[in-house]
Amino acid sequence: MSNFAGTLLGNDPVERFLHRLSLFEPLDAEARDAVRRSINRGPLIPPLQELQPDALQDVSVLLSGWICHFRLLGNGRRQITTLVVPGDFVDFGFLVGTVSSLQCVTTAHSQIGRIRTRAFGKLALQFPALLRASQRAAAVDAAIGRERIISLGVRTAAERLASILCELWFRLSAIGLTSAEGSYDLPMTQAELGAAVGLSTVHVNRTLQSLRRTGAISLQSGKVWIRDLEKLTALAGFDPAYLSLQA
Repeated sequence: MSNFAGTLLGNDPVERFLHRLSLFEPLDAEARDAVRRSINRGPLIPPLQELQPDALQDVSVLLSGWICHFRLLGNGRRQITTLVVPGDFVDFGFLVGTVSSLQCVTTAHSQIGRIRTRAFGKLALQFPALLRASQRAAAVDAAIGRERIISLGVRTAAERLASILCELWFRLSAIGLTSAEGSYDLPMTQAELGAAVGLSTVHVNRTLQSLRRTGAISLQSGKVWIRDLEKLTALAGFDPAYLSLQA
């Protein structure tokens, strides 16, 4: 899957976004061309840059890099609520006419593509499949959030980490961002990973070492290698069905 997708998409991040949308709802050539013409590519944003709400007023798409939604509590503790990977919408407020109030931070050099909200509305009227694809993307985003709640509520530390690593594998494979050797970039520190799965940095480190010893994964220099996907999904009790709502 990843080799084919990588060959198909090349290095153009807009094509990755269009491919991602087409997994939810097929888009014809005219719709794809219209979206290409409408996307404005923003500047490269450095890592650890918090995004201001006005930066997400339009329909925003992550073209490259990595963004985390988070909530900072009054006592300084932080919970990461969403991982946004290339090809994802950064926010879905445009579907209901609300302005984003999300707290977002980049964890890698990132680029956002923007479509003016009014222009997107016209595109959605002209190409209903584009609206359906966006709605299904929002539904999958909500399903991912529910899985995160389940992890925080009932999964063990090993299950939480195995589950999120599996999820990222399937999400990134779909847009050609996994290698033939079974690796993908994970531009998150262990502290950030802990903030996403509700574990301390020490607990994350200990649990990752345990997963390594099973032979299911290995980690090095910001990359994850999935050595045995069947074993990792079994450890997590992972079913990827929630990541796909195709027509």
